[in-house]
Amino acid sequence: MRPEVIVVGAGAIGSSVAYYLAKAGVRVMLFDRGEAGHEATRASAGMLIPLSESTGPGPFTDLAIESARLFQALNDELLERTGIDIGYRRTPLLRVALDEMEEHELRERRGWQDRSGIPVAWLDASSALDLEPGLNPQLRAALYYANDHQVNALDLTRALVRATVDLGATLRERTPVEGLILEGDRVTGIETGGETVHAAEVVIATGAWSAAWGASLRTSLPVRPVRGQMVAVQTSGTPIRNVVFSNAGYMVSKPEGLTYVGATEEEAGFDSRPTAGGVAWLLGVIPRLVPGLSAAKFAGAWAGLRPGTPDRLPLLGRLPGWQGVTLATGHFRNGVLLAPATGQLISDLVRLQRSRLPLQAFDPARFTIRAA
Repeated sequence: MRPEVIVVGAGAIGSSVAYYLAKAGVRVMLFDRGEAGHEATRASAGMLIPLSESTGPGPFTDLAIESARLFQALNDELLERTGIDIGYRRTPLLRVALDEMEEHELRERRGWQDRSGIPVAWLDASSALDLEPGLNPQLRAALYYANDHQVNALDLTRALVRATVDLGATLRERTPVEGLILEGDRVTGIETGGETVHAAEVVIATGAWSAAWGASLRTSLPVRPVRGQMVAVQTSGTPIRNVVFSNAGYMVSKPEGLTYVGATEEEAGFDSRPTAGGVAWLLGVIPRLVPGLSAAKFAGAWAGLRPGTPDRLPLLGRLPGWQGVTLATGHFRNGVLLAPATGQLISDLVRLQRSRLPLQAFDPARFTIRAA
């Protein structure tokens, strides 16, 4: 059966796009060069903390808040359709200040969030320690977001893929897409392993590898890999109850008894291997944030390649100068958080429905220059 839409890339973003399209009755074929969710998604801590990366009100903040809001319904849908628990759990965020500069930043952050009607509580050091006794007693203050959550990123992707296939889509894992089929200024399908597959629309959701499509589309796609390393320590019996976040890094405890510590931000090309220096830096985050966990047993280290863009905003929408191709990439550190909203928005766009949120700030046209 010929698909109406081909989605290239089966991480959290591509899987979400495919799910919302299939849910709307669109015939979808989902391709991934490896296993679904086994690149940047697998390396994610799965935190759903929409205000952690926001520096002020605007389109990104609106997108992040809306996507976080969608997770409750998505969790319920996926559990009912697939029986997979995606690990959706309430895990409040404590954003702590360890020095005067961070305290000033927190006050500014609280100011614009209060003016925007965002529920946030200011805690002095004593109140923060009452809430999370293991915090560094030298902290100066904290912002508390009571309604944040987390998921297991790989389980989220597995559930999205399972539900998408159950809705009639075709999944092709370990199937690299080697090229696009072009007819004039229209993309009409893809090539893989000597096979051609035609569709009315191709959605590119290949994360850090998205720039590679620029050559065939004669367009600059400024998406680059940014390595993020993380470590885990064993904390059975003494986990932290909140996400603890600061300029020094973050820590989040997972149900299986591990606490994740992240994350580095490195320009290392497509090298996704953890390094001694990166691991050492991350282990140094623990005594700065939660000193009592310094004796926790080291459990492992890993890294993923985030898709970065020059302005740290995703590329969502039609590629200027072309028909039949849409971008859903460049989500940097927020692919898991932004997956539901991206899936809905791209599904609406492909099906020519009215967008639920303005997309102008994420329009690929802000960067693309088509070659002659």
